[in-house]
Amino acid sequence: MNQNTTEPVAATETLAEVPEHVLRGLPEEVRLFPSAVDKTRIGVWATKPILKGKKFGPFVGDKKKRSQVKNNVYMWEVYYPNLGWMCIDATDPEKGNWLRYVNWACSGEEQNLFPLEINRAIYYKTLKPIAPGEELLVWYNGEDNPEIAAAIEEERASARSKRSSPKSRKATASAWRPDALHQRPRTSPGSIGRSKLRLQPSSRDHSSKSRHSGCSLTAPEVTWNQ
Repeated sequence: MNQNTTEPVAATETLAEVPEHVLRGLPEEVRLFPSAVDKTRIGVWATKPILKGKKFGPFVGDKKKRSQVKNNVYMWEVYYPNLGWMCIDATDPEKGNWLRYVNWACSGEEQNLFPLEINRAIYYKTLKPIAPGEELLVWYNGEDNPEIAAAIEEERASARSKRSSPKSRKATASAWRPDALHQRPRTSPGSIGRSKLRLQPSSRDHSSKSRHSGCSLTAPEVTWNQ
């Protein structure tokens, strides 16, 4: 690291600062503890076995233009046909949910979650089984990863099946309103993994110094619930 380079010191997150609504929204399989990959952040840890293919979400935050975002660590960018690129920004913990505290993997080998876009909302899905005592870590490999590509296609097939079911067609017909013909939808129905998720290199690039500093998967000293 260049010793002449001055970087701002990140404030260390504490469990005491986590909003109550985030704690109430935690799934039973996970808890919040200090992260092992970034000592300044809270992380999400499994306390019970989590099966491969488990889906969490959606990621919650304020919808903003990129120019309005001051911190790109806690956000995703999603493409809306009528709005362009918009950020789902959870920098403010009060605006986000527990997925805000899922940290970025230091390498593809450490990754156990991947992001999945469904109808312009971001979900995290488990790429492999996660054992108690493991930190949940996400990375976006795109559809170049065969396992992720297969999972995305599975979601697309599921969405197509739901839309073609008699119950779905009946619900669509009963919800029809004449004035809806003049309204432009904000999302395209059934869009799975097509938002062209945009990553910010400063926080999501494996080569970034900030992603490699202090990377360690040593679990904190806690007692995992059995």
